[in-house]
Amino acid sequence: MTARARTPAVDAKASLLLRKADDDYAFPALDGIANRFARSLRDLVRALGAPTVQVERGSAEQVRFGDWCAAAAPAIFWRYHAPPLKGPLILAADRPLILQLVDVFYGGKGQLAGTREELTDAEERFAARLGRDVGEQLAAAWSEVMGIAPQLDCVTCDPAKLQAVRAEDELYVQRFTLRGAPFEERTIVCAYPLAALRGISGAEPMPAPADEPVGDPVWTAALSRALKDVRLPVRSVLARPEVALTKLLSLEVGDIIPLTIPRHVPITVSGRNFASGSIGEANGNAAILIDRIEKGPDHE
Repeated sequence: MTARARTPAVDAKASLLLRKADDDYAFPALDGIANRFARSLRDLVRALGAPTVQVERGSAEQVRFGDWCAAAAPAIFWRYHAPPLKGPLILAADRPLILQLVDVFYGGKGQLAGTREELTDAEERFAARLGRDVGEQLAAAWSEVMGIAPQLDCVTCDPAKLQAVRAEDELYVQRFTLRGAPFEERTIVCAYPLAALRGISGAEPMPAPADEPVGDPVWTAALSRALKDVRLPVRSVLARPEVALTKLLSLEVGDIIPLTIPRHVPITVSGRNFASGSIGEANGNAAILIDRIEKGPDHE
């Protein structure tokens, strides 16, 4: 077979993720990825405590990394190592959005008491957990095109710490805007270095899964909605003091029972161990930060 005969097939394969257009590059497959990622972000934010929020996908643009960082400030950045991408994958969000999400997650209304430069330890841990969850959403959004495995390796409010990207490097940036109180106009941005995308331009689509029996979608959707509305009692035991019977019988109004509150307290759901956490405060409200989720009998 001659080189001329092979050219159309090679060109068709290369255009899956990358297409030369007007002396620039376009990435047609990323449109579908962005649509799926927008839906995942919406579901994630709703699960954190904002059930009516919507996520609107904006237009994509190509911009220098240095210019993008200047426009995004003040922001929080998540950097991922995402093989087989030949470079990092970066997300950024308005810094106040993290403060609002923390407040909503712990039962508040997402109202900011004021602005500040640094995050608390609890907010930093929340940001890291959020970054890992978003990484899973990114992998799912890419799964129909190719498999990537985003591994979170940096969470920072200082873009200078994103050392894998230089100021002059070009990025392909997708913007996602939250709609609905209290997050109206807050943005989350996904940025791919162009060099990373060009490095995988010849990737093949993932094979379609084998056909499986499909149940009644209406019934399935109704069941899912009903299950999401089920309310379960969540309890945490802060202390279990033991008092001798003789002292218990002699207690009077005004007596004090000393308590020793452990560093980590159990959290139960319907009487079953669900997690353990540490006691703290979030925006003036008493709160428990989940440190560990218990594993079930099947390690799920």
